[in-house]
Amino acid sequence: MLLSKNTFPLYTRESPTKLFSKNILSSSFDKYKIVPSFKNEKRSMKNITCLSSFFSSPNDQHFSLKTFTNAPSIIMDDEKEIISQKANNGIGIVEFFEGKNILVTGGTGFLAKALIEKMLRTTPKINKIYILIRAKDKGAAFNRLKSEIIESKLFKCLEEMHGEYYKPFILNKLIPIVGNIYEPNLGMDIITSDKIAQEIDLIIDSAANTTFDERYDFALDANVNGPYQLVMFAKKCKNLKLLMHYSTAYANGEREGLILEKPFTMGESITKERITSISSFTNFPSLHVDNEMDLVSKLKNNITNNIGLEQIMKNLGVERAKLYGWQDTYTFTKAIGEMMINSMRHEIPILILRPSIITSSYKEPFPGWIQGYRVIDPSIFLYGKGELPAVYCDQDTLMDMIPVDLVVNATMASIAKHGYLQSPQLNVYHLATTFVNPVAIHQIFDYCYEYFTLFPFVNSKGDKIEVKEMKYFDKISDFSNYIWEVLSNQHKVQELSEKELLKIHMRFKRKVEFLNNFSKLYEPYGFYRGRFHTGNMRILMEEMSEEERKNFEIDASNINWKDYLTGIHISGVRKHVFEGKKITYKGGKGGGGN
Repeated sequence: MLLSKNTFPLYTRESPTKLFSKNILSSSFDKYKIVPSFKNEKRSMKNITCLSSFFSSPNDQHFSLKTFTNAPSIIMDDEKEIISQKANNGIGIVEFFEGKNILVTGGTGFLAKALIEKMLRTTPKINKIYILIRAKDKGAAFNRLKSEIIESKLFKCLEEMHGEYYKPFILNKLIPIVGNIYEPNLGMDIITSDKIAQEIDLIIDSAANTTFDERYDFALDANVNGPYQLVMFAKKCKNLKLLMHYSTAYANGEREGLILEKPFTMGESITKERITSISSFTNFPSLHVDNEMDLVSKLKNNITNNIGLEQIMKNLGVERAKLYGWQDTYTFTKAIGEMMINSMRHEIPILILRPSIITSSYKEPFPGWIQGYRVIDPSIFLYGKGELPAVYCDQDTLMDMIPVDLVVNATMASIAKHGYLQSPQLNVYHLATTFVNPVAIHQIFDYCYEYFTLFPFVNSKGDKIEVKEMKYFDKISDFSNYIWEVLSNQHKVQELSEKELLKIHMRFKRKVEFLNNFSKLYEPYGFYRGRFHTGNMRILMEEMSEEERKNFEIDASNINWKDYLTGIHISGVRKHVFEGKKITYKGGKGGGGN
């Protein structure tokens, strides 16, 4: 079915798990005494979102008013107390990092690299940053540090600040450590392990496997065993003030409506939540990591050869995720990783940050920096190349994305806040934007249409690629038929031999199959029905001083998404990812963690 644009989004597609749906919004309001402010006056898209997008099902839409006022109208009781006690001098972010020794995992990845740059640029009195790097020896680890971090374009501003003293400064601060987060002691030798355990004040965990459809055994190893080994090592660290772990907002799985910042506990699952909410007498198997590990181990032992093992493991990950209420293997294993940390932490202060879809830098250290092909980019660039004329989605679904520098700033501010407290608790933050600054899928492609009309790609013949306005379908069959139609119209031929016609037909078939698989991979995000509450982010912002809010900006409400996408993000991806390279697509990448 071809969809037309609506002023206010109304979901037309039933959730595949509607059987277990419930009015989550109402229960959230009741529990936290959230009082929404409804007004009939006109507001910009930036300040409102359609009320219907907050409900689990059309039956829950029992309010007649059409606008929902965002965060300024939602105050939790504990927020009021904290905000009223805020000191004038703020959190003390810069002061907190002075003299600290930090262990970073996933340090060569997109997010951690941006965090390292910001820490060095704004808190130069930081002592040492130990970066765990997978390498065969110290020399190879140093070479990776040099090529992937020190010589990265991201660090050019820092280099300009220090001039000729840049290399001595950064080599004094950054210490590459040979290791592997999947192994005991994080793969470090005994001497190094003991030394770091005695010295570090903070652990920042940014290591993850972010591929949506990864093999289940690989994803469990990276996103569950990795956190397990990290917490085991953290228990040896005598001076540890905080362990910070990057998860993803989409670890909330198929939860719908307003999603609060709650930690996961071992044994729970989204499916179990839904069944229990309907009938407390209905049992559903608990989710336990040991059972998942055993399942993978037994299956691998029963396979006598490796033929087909990769696809079997990929299918298993998706099946287990869907069974328990998650959209894919990535988000499922990230949630289990959170459960693992919570079950093991004991007295260790834990901070879990859940960014949504992380995009290129908004301002710092310069606009548009990005590393790698992120979640929204495959669709944008396939569209710009004329290879994606339609999208399988609800066009009014809100796409939650946040620039990497805002994630970095929120990371440093929240680490400082909870690092000072050193309370043996687990705190969760959603680093997300739809609650304060929503943007719909159809708006994103409208902006892309304007951009690629002004700045088109050029094909191999030197001709400009003309894009047309995006079409939207909520049925995969309609989507496929439309792709066939477009391909046929683009390649009208006359008087071809049977062999040539067959060749063209097979080429069309491969392309349609690719776009079908691509669309199914992103289907959960194209029809996503949840909104991430960001109350802890708001409290954090209120606690920051004016100077901290300026130097560590975390307020996403002022971002103009059209200006950001057309003036910063798309050109940033073209420059930093695809400059001189052919655009290809290999698989979905998640929003957080790496």
